[in-house]
Amino acid sequence: IEVTKRDGIFVVTGAKVLRLVQSVNFDDYESLQYFQKMLGTLGVSEALQQAGVQEGDTVSIYDFEFEFVE
Repeated sequence: IEVTKRDGIFVVTGAKVLRLVQSVNFDDYESLQYFQKMLGTLGVSEALQQAGVQEGDTVSIYDFEFEFVE
């Protein structure tokens, strides 16, 4: 998992994260909950925090963008 900051947006990349994004239906509540859980399991949340993400910052994981909340 790699986290970079581009134009004020934290960009997350990596093979495991890509597979996760491809497997989630972002229009389905349960699928979205699974996605959020897996971000922690895969270490994405920790990697973002190590990169300096703050509450309210924008995070981009491939084609999905969201506001970071702890």
